[in-house]
Amino acid sequence: MKGHVSSYGTKNGKRWRIVYELPPTVDPNSGQVTRRQTTRRGFERKRDAHRALREALDGVEDGTHVAGDRITVASWFVDEWLPSIKPRHAADARNHRGTVSIATWDAYSSDLKRYVIPRIGALRLQALTPGQLDELYDELEASGGRDGRPLSAKTVANVAGIVHKALGDAVRRGRLRRNPADAVSPPTASKARTSWWSVDQLRRYLLHVADDELYAAWLLFATTGARTGEVAGLTWEDLDLDAGWMRVDWTLGHVGHKLTWKPRPKSRAGERTMALDPATVAALRDHRRCQLEERMRAGPAWQETFNDWQGLSRTGLVWTYGDGSPIHPKTFYERFLRHAGAAGLPRIRLHDVRHSYASAALASATGWHDVKVISQRLGHASVAITLDTYSHVLPAADEQIAHTLAHVILGTE
Repeated sequence: MKGHVSSYGTKNGKRWRIVYELPPTVDPNSGQVTRRQTTRRGFERKRDAHRALREALDGVEDGTHVAGDRITVASWFVDEWLPSIKPRHAADARNHRGTVSIATWDAYSSDLKRYVIPRIGALRLQALTPGQLDELYDELEASGGRDGRPLSAKTVANVAGIVHKALGDAVRRGRLRRNPADAVSPPTASKARTSWWSVDQLRRYLLHVADDELYAAWLLFATTGARTGEVAGLTWEDLDLDAGWMRVDWTLGHVGHKLTWKPRPKSRAGERTMALDPATVAALRDHRRCQLEERMRAGPAWQETFNDWQGLSRTGLVWTYGDGSPIHPKTFYERFLRHAGAAGLPRIRLHDVRHSYASAALASATGWHDVKVISQRLGHASVAITLDTYSHVLPAADEQIAHTLAHVILGTE
């Protein structure tokens, strides 16, 4: 097979094209052989054009050649790829082949439209090179944030992951012969340092909010380690106060500014039932009584069922306003910060109360069985995740092991 690389001029400077032969066609009636040739343009660097030519010729030779087209990066990402992975049925989004959850889809769409499309969207998909992706990530790291500030390493890494996935799907669907992101060293985000409160600080917070109307919620966060969406999405049918347990199989989140029911947690391990202690059960009973009084005052105005924008609905929410409407997960977070500040406590996220619970629980564990139970209560898929996440918050355990092993090895007292 023959082919060559040549340059041409544009208003933006020199560009490179590749020209190569395709297998000839044969007319089935006359037997006439027709030679075919194709051209691909738009390469900014000569070496990228040579690489593309080698790949094209290899594809023609082994039968994996991808026909050239003019589709842009923006057209592939926005017009084809995003619609193809969008969940079709909200209640069963994670089980539908090839789709993701609505929250994940919204994050993908937002990141692509904010960070990727404005920068490389006009490029031809088949002319996209590893070098251009490197430049994209470098630019985001340097000035991709608000007002030209650096974008966080975690966000850049997330963007790179989305781009890699989208281009991988382009290969599987015959749009590309090879994923250019495979040749790029992906940005790495250092693991965020976990913040948490000590047991004394957690107790101090609970004493401060003892008279708050959401006291039962704050107690639930502290005594179960549940996530914000798991607590916000509770209904009374998820609780058995006589038996003393709580079931987690729905969460309340948001896509953009719209409240969104999520029919199941991220993993099967997230669907769990947890025992509740007597103090938490008592607080929930008090909250239930207060809510019934509010319901009687509201009368016909009470909203018993909440329907989200996808058409999903749940009845009998635990945490509501005076008319029965749901409390937004962000509201829990904002109120938590105000209470923590008023109590003079270090500023942490509401999610960090989960870390506080986990670190206190693991510090009190007496054996692997306890660690397993704690892992299950946290909704982790495995004990390994629990230990990896929280090993650094247990320096006392490390010190104890050091002394114990020294005693065993050295025979010291």
